[in-house]
Amino acid sequence: MRSFVRVAAAVCAAALLTSCAAAAETAASYPSRSIDYVVPFAAGGSTDIAARAGAEALSDELGVPVNVINKPGADQIIGVTSVRSAEPDGYTLLADGAGSSSIQGLLPYVPYDWADRTFVAKFAEGPHVYVVGGESSYRDYDDVVETAKRDPDHFTVGWIGGSSTSDYATLQFLAENGIDAARVQRVPFRSSGEVMRAVAAGDIDFGAGGASSAFSLSKTGKLRPIALTGDKPVTKLEGVPTAAELGHPGLDMRYWVGVSAPPGLPADLTTKLADAVAAIAEDETVVEALDAVGLSPAVLTGEDLRADIDREKHRFATLSEQIGVAG
Repeated sequence: MRSFVRVAAAVCAAALLTSCAAAAETAASYPSRSIDYVVPFAAGGSTDIAARAGAEALSDELGVPVNVINKPGADQIIGVTSVRSAEPDGYTLLADGAGSSSIQGLLPYVPYDWADRTFVAKFAEGPHVYVVGGESSYRDYDDVVETAKRDPDHFTVGWIGGSSTSDYATLQFLAENGIDAARVQRVPFRSSGEVMRAVAAGDIDFGAGGASSAFSLSKTGKLRPIALTGDKPVTKLEGVPTAAELGHPGLDMRYWVGVSAPPGLPADLTTKLADAVAAIAEDETVVEALDAVGLSPAVLTGEDLRADIDREKHRFATLSEQIGVAG
């Protein structure tokens, strides 16, 4: 029995020493192998493109491969869960954004605490675009507002279940212009890409999405962008007015792309990653890639990012309550 106890104690001590040595090595030499950067969307969307540009630059910055892995589905819960359940060692990261963080805090079916993760850094953000069909009778922003206010019961908008910043951009549009959201017809879709295609086909009247979601269809004339949220123009949507230019500075809904990690990531690794993410936001190649999808560099790190996301959550909740619309 004593022999067994001595052996067990020796094994435990060895395991403890190994664990401490591994932790020390991680803190001193991170990263020493490739990093997985999980995108909770299918490939090809603006978040995916931005994440890939960021991953390539982050690989150069950190000196190891940063592999983008797409894990779409279930309102981004699949991708987020895979990162939250990983070891907090800096080798599994999430391409985070409002849809996978603050908005999840408003969804009753999310099976975890949305804030229980390590928020590392934001590196990009961009506006939404409001669109109507290229062959619709709507001439411009004011024409859409006038028609929707006059007959909201027959005004149809794309809706992604309240799980997307595109939905909140739509709610903001309705609230800003005094359109009765309770009477507007919300037509369900799975993504902003589907919304754009439905607007282009004339199946619905109005849609909102990240700027890049309208690039190809507006270029062919099948979509007519009527405004961009915020006050910054988008290169590939030349001539499309910003909401600020139209006298609606309150239409400022934006979406962002960043990096988060499992809960419990050590502070020194968090800082090292945040510094690297901040550095890539100044990389010319990254800036060009972001511009190509209607995004621009925007850096926020650590607790500042967490606080900003918490404010974002409350803002979304307040907007939903004010306008009387839930997911």
